[in-house]
Amino acid sequence: MLDNDALSQLKQLKKNIEDSKEYAVGIVKGTQRKFGFVVLDDGREIFINPDQMQKVFPGDKVKILITTQQDNQASKAKIYGSLIKLIDSPLKAFTGRYIVKGKGHFVEPDLPNLSRWIFIPPQSRKDAKPNDFIRCEIKRHPYSDAKPQAKITEVIGAADHAGIESDYVISKFQLEPAWPKNWETSLLEINTDAREDLTALPFITIDAASTMDMDDAVFVQTTEQGWQLQVAIADPSALIAVDSELDRLARQRATSTYMPGRAVSMLPEQLANKLCSLTPNTTRPALVCQLEVDKQGEITSYHMIEAMVSSKAKLSYHDVAALLDQNGSEEDLIDGNKHKTTLLTLQALSDTLLNHRKQHNLVIPNRQEYRLVLNSQRKIDHIEPTQKTSAHQVIEECMVAANRCAADMLGDQGLFISHPGFRSERLADVKKLAEEQLSLSDIDFSTPQGYQQLIKSIDDEQLQFPLRAVLSRLLERSRLSDQALPHHGMGLEKYTTFTSPIRKYSDLTVHRLLKSKIRSSKTTIVKAEDLAIIQQGQDNSRQARYQMEQWLKCQFMQPLIGKTFIGTVSQINSNGFAVRLNEHLIEGFVETRLLADKYSFDPMRLRLTSKSQTIELSQTIEVMVKAVDDNARSIRYTLPAVIEDKGEKQTETEVAS
Repeated sequence: MLDNDALSQLKQLKKNIEDSKEYAVGIVKGTQRKFGFVVLDDGREIFINPDQMQKVFPGDKVKILITTQQDNQASKAKIYGSLIKLIDSPLKAFTGRYIVKGKGHFVEPDLPNLSRWIFIPPQSRKDAKPNDFIRCEIKRHPYSDAKPQAKITEVIGAADHAGIESDYVISKFQLEPAWPKNWETSLLEINTDAREDLTALPFITIDAASTMDMDDAVFVQTTEQGWQLQVAIADPSALIAVDSELDRLARQRATSTYMPGRAVSMLPEQLANKLCSLTPNTTRPALVCQLEVDKQGEITSYHMIEAMVSSKAKLSYHDVAALLDQNGSEEDLIDGNKHKTTLLTLQALSDTLLNHRKQHNLVIPNRQEYRLVLNSQRKIDHIEPTQKTSAHQVIEECMVAANRCAADMLGDQGLFISHPGFRSERLADVKKLAEEQLSLSDIDFSTPQGYQQLIKSIDDEQLQFPLRAVLSRLLERSRLSDQALPHHGMGLEKYTTFTSPIRKYSDLTVHRLLKSKIRSSKTTIVKAEDLAIIQQGQDNSRQARYQMEQWLKCQFMQPLIGKTFIGTVSQINSNGFAVRLNEHLIEGFVETRLLADKYSFDPMRLRLTSKSQTIELSQTIEVMVKAVDDNARSIRYTLPAVIEDKGEKQTETEVAS
């Protein structure tokens, strides 16, 4: 037997060995292949071999042992991790496709960097058919034996079901949580006595003809100094109790989602389209911004009040534009003519507000947007560019003016939309481009003033280089903030929106903040966790729409594989470039590594160069549809091969024909 000294030495030896080992906690990161990594807090990525990766999911929090191995002194040391403990697994539910292979039944998860199938036992299959789209929960984690199991909670639908694309993304991003039973009983009573009665004022609503959830109405009249504009915004906060179950679900949705052929409202339809909507000749609670605007377009004063209003008409953008532009038929102008004086006054005001913003702030040309037009099978019939009319401009300027007043009223804290301008890591490139293309130097482009000076210096017609297009790719995305921060893109010190509270929870929140100011009551503080929920909901809505549209575009492009089209370069990176077809308006990506020529990438100018050609943003180029992957939702183009034949060049398509 060992004496006490020997036992103590052995215990100390074991402790020394254990202390010499390096343990760490990190998050599992998957790859397109079978191996993976664990990302540590210090930024290091520790290699995890395929066998170990079979026991975890991407996103799992794990404890690992870090080992360094060096085969010989000349070789580079290899660092790898071994799983010690599963701490947490956030993956609880997901969507995917039902796969039957032999006697095995699986789900193919629709998750980034998780390329394995997960077994579904017989009692958990819910009568799903092969290739059905399904929603699942994890029934057994793979950590113990590398054999995960899932259970089907919803059969979303068959692959050929009409509208499966929207049904699927709604389930994937959980855009439609069930409303609580009898939610109507939780609604608040409206205290009309505490609101100013503006029902006699002839407010009008201008929106799309099909719109039911009308957020805003406007009334304007001329004054000796310029105009008095009143912007009435529907007030769902008068009905929805803070932190009620209905309120929490609306916060989770964060925004109404408008997909081709399908809309998912942030609020219950009865509330959004009827009880809150500013429908004509109905009395509704509203938050009204009353503005005084001088003849130069300066907002000289404003007043925010709680009121009851009654819109006198709903006019469509189409009809109002027809009247303002005087290019419609008599039938188009009938409703508009009843309010012609108001509409012409609104146009004069909006033109003045717009000119003032151009002089003192920033008005950047709108990026062209596109609309998918679906057929009766809910597939793409065609895609068309959306047109912004004079009627859209009228309402946009009224809303921007009211939103600026709201931001001013909030002060330094509340809920704001910030746009920080250029990404910090690209400021050096911006500085070089400004000097190279515009001879601008010694300007801090990270400030709102520097950003504004740069953008206003761009004359697209005079420049050979697509400077505006390049700079737009170097920008941060606008985000929500509880602090008043600059909005570089609009040239404003701060900005918020409260004009779409039926459709956006952030605007509903701003309503509550403004009303606490009006009532001089204790100001509500926007909690960081609530801000994160709203931001995540907005991001989910954006991703859902993109993925649904991309799926439809893939289906549309399948029959066009092998055909050539003329397009415009819309994106460029080190791997290749995206092209939007001029005919079908669909983007696809060209991978330069698969082309005959070798291309070098200029990250500052977003330019690709080979021996035979240079590719820049906004450039016209011919491409051929190479491949379409419905599962990955990806469309690939390539450059048509050129064949020399007696001095004449022919494309692959021409040769084939």
